[in-house]
Amino acid sequence: MDRIPFAEKEVWCEDADRYFESIEVMVKWIDQPSIVPFLACIAERDKKCFRDTVVERMIKRTLKDDGTCFETFRRMNVRARK
Repeated sequence: MDRIPFAEKEVWCEDADRYFESIEVMVKWIDQPSIVPFLACIAERDKKCFRDTVVERMIKRTLKDDGTCFETFRRMNVRARK
C-alpha cells in the first residue's frame, strides 16, 4: 500500500470525563448523541436490545453511591490535510 503524505497532520487527546447528576441524565446523554451513530449500523429489529444493553452496562459501570454517575471519557482527535 502506498503511503500518501499529508501537508498537515495533528493528533491530540482530550480528557472529557462526564459527571451526571442522575441515571436519567446519563441515559439522555446515551440516547442522544452517544449511541446514534452505532444504531445506524444495527438492524432495526436489534436496536432496542442493543440500546437497552448499553444503558444497563453503563449504569452498572458508572453509578455512584450518591446516585450520580461518572464516566471516564477519553477522546483521540485526528486532523489531516493533503
